[in-house]
Amino acid sequence: MGKRGLHKLVVFSIVLVLIIPVITLWMDFEGQYTNEKDIIENLSSSDSHLSVGNLTLPKIDYEALNDAWINQKIEMLIIVNDSSFVDSVTPLMNWKNEKGVKTIILYNYTEYEGRDKAERIRNMIKDYYEKENIQWVLLAGDAEENLIPIREVYNPDVVVVGGESEYSTWDNYDKPTDYYYADLTGSWDSNNNNIWGESPIYTGDHDEISWIPEVYVGRFPADNAFELSVMVNKTLKYETDPFIGNWMNRMLLAGGVSSYYQDNSDPNEVITDEDEARLTEYIWQNYVISESKFTHLTKTTTDFSPSTPPTPNSLDALTVTSFRNEFNSGYSTVIIAGHGDPTQIKDASFLPFPYNYYNNGDASSSSNFNMSSLFYSDVCTTSSYDKGDNSIGEILINEADSGAIGFIGGLRVTWYLQDDDYLEKLNRGNAKLFWETFFEEKKFQQGRALYDSKVSYMNSDYFERGAASMIYEYQRKNLLTYNLLGDPELDVYTKIPKKVSNYFNEDLYEGQCVSFQVKDDLGRIISRARIHLKGSNGKYRTIYADINGHVDFRLPLGAHENYSVIITGHNVIPSYHNFTTLPDTDNPIILDAHHSPLAPTVSDNIEISILTKDNHSGIESIFIIISESNFNDYSTYRLRNEINENNERFDLILNKEEPGSYSYIIVARDYLNKTSLLFSDEFNFVIQKPFTDAVLIIASILIVGLVSVSSLIMLVRLNKYNKNLKR
Repeated sequence: MGKRGLHKLVVFSIVLVLIIPVITLWMDFEGQYTNEKDIIENLSSSDSHLSVGNLTLPKIDYEALNDAWINQKIEMLIIVNDSSFVDSVTPLMNWKNEKGVKTIILYNYTEYEGRDKAERIRNMIKDYYEKENIQWVLLAGDAEENLIPIREVYNPDVVVVGGESEYSTWDNYDKPTDYYYADLTGSWDSNNNNIWGESPIYTGDHDEISWIPEVYVGRFPADNAFELSVMVNKTLKYETDPFIGNWMNRMLLAGGVSSYYQDNSDPNEVITDEDEARLTEYIWQNYVISESKFTHLTKTTTDFSPSTPPTPNSLDALTVTSFRNEFNSGYSTVIIAGHGDPTQIKDASFLPFPYNYYNNGDASSSSNFNMSSLFYSDVCTTSSYDKGDNSIGEILINEADSGAIGFIGGLRVTWYLQDDDYLEKLNRGNAKLFWETFFEEKKFQQGRALYDSKVSYMNSDYFERGAASMIYEYQRKNLLTYNLLGDPELDVYTKIPKKVSNYFNEDLYEGQCVSFQVKDDLGRIISRARIHLKGSNGKYRTIYADINGHVDFRLPLGAHENYSVIITGHNVIPSYHNFTTLPDTDNPIILDAHHSPLAPTVSDNIEISILTKDNHSGIESIFIIISESNFNDYSTYRLRNEINENNERFDLILNKEEPGSYSYIIVARDYLNKTSLLFSDEFNFVIQKPFTDAVLIIASILIVGLVSVSSLIMLVRLNKYNKNLKR
């Protein structure tokens, strides 16, 4: 081959190497567009092979919906000593069930294992918590008579601190608490030495108490069935037929003097002025003022001057008569802070006769008729219901139509610390956080407020920064000794109650998801309102609104069912309504569907958005069927509403699909299993092969081609060289 021929061969080879990859890529992309047109034509034709009828859609899971209406969990246990107490608490159980708090009465604790009666009762509570997730426990019996025993735990706080002792000759080492029935973790005796609730100091770094309550506990300290009936009837009247008046919107706060200044040569032994009015003022300034009117009674040292509250609230002196008179005039909530014992509440002042601000005689003669208070006693030993029946707390809760509807106080000595500038330590921290939980977190059920505030105390900055620990006996004591006398589930008034508006007077369909914000007739939002529905078919369900009053729930299937409704909650007069379900006759509607980006690449996430509507039972699921093969093969994606959801917009994210031509179909299904299908010419997209792929392909072919051309040239030259050698 001559030079001219060799030159032509090289040029032809290079051109061929360049043209082949371009032709290949053009044919590949053209094939994608052709395939897309075929899919659109096939789906647009009347004999398309894909339809809702031959799609295999997963079945609707009605089990969760039916279970919510058939297997309502038990919420509350009322525990009595034996069958002789059952009749006394049955009316309370019936009311709880009527308003939707599923409640049972138990006295079969002997069927459970345990070293003593208290452990058997706790194991029974634990069993129902694990099976039913109960929330509330009412101990209906006195601790002193051992009807419902109280647990004594090892807590030698007064011994460790030194210079202190419990009231009278009471034990300085073992202290009573009903917290044992609230914190169900472990046995409270992990080393099985029959010494309960020991701190890590005595067990080898293991605290026998977890301190996190699983249930909310209260007690009716009744000695007999008659006393129990008195407490039950007072509670029922408070909830179902209260005396309506301004007392419901009033709080009484009283702060005394815990100590007056005393000098000492040892600066560590100096006793400072300690004004509990600082605490009560903080409570009204930060929590009460936005919710209730109030009266503030104070006795102070020269170190503190209380602020005058805005009208109509008032500031007055705390005297031996003022607290008694104000309490008897009627207040929904009460706190008094000072000193005391089972029979009296006082402070460090030298008081004239009767030498206290309130005593057990005042409790016995209380005249706040039909205006029973939630009484928080920030005082030592005013609720020693395991030692006699004459403590202030037990007397107030036992009063038939006056006194207290709930009493929170210490069974034994409680503690405060000097110079508590942030009101965060021990008694002050406990009291402050109780009312914060009550007012700010809107936990107006007295048992919930008490136990949740205990948790808040342990999670407070005081503990977080390492200034406090549950290893200290005095810290343990304060959480253990403050207990509730009264029904833990009871909701305490902070305003004059009103009825709730009727949200069931519009058309309601079988399977429909019902959503509304619970408000009373004055337009006030009802936090955590309770809606109890009962159908003529025997189904029933209780739904709780959130803190902002919002509620969402789905009705069961079945048209022409009659439902009765009772709505209860904070500051609510029980409100009764009814409705009948209508049949669902409408098909779901797909209003819009689109994808973005319109021209995706392999590096894009593709979002398909669907907007639907169904005015009857609502959308149960959206199915997106996506195919690359004219729907001979396809992938199905499901977006669904949970049983208490009623979303109408759905979004699917596809993560970086492979190159190809895709089409999709949308299917909507409602809760009655009716479906609608939507396809559009716009429901397709093409993902091109990336330019980098083309570059790599071309580069690879060029390299191979150039190597081949080079090899050919070398072969030709080698052949020519061989011929020359022969010559």
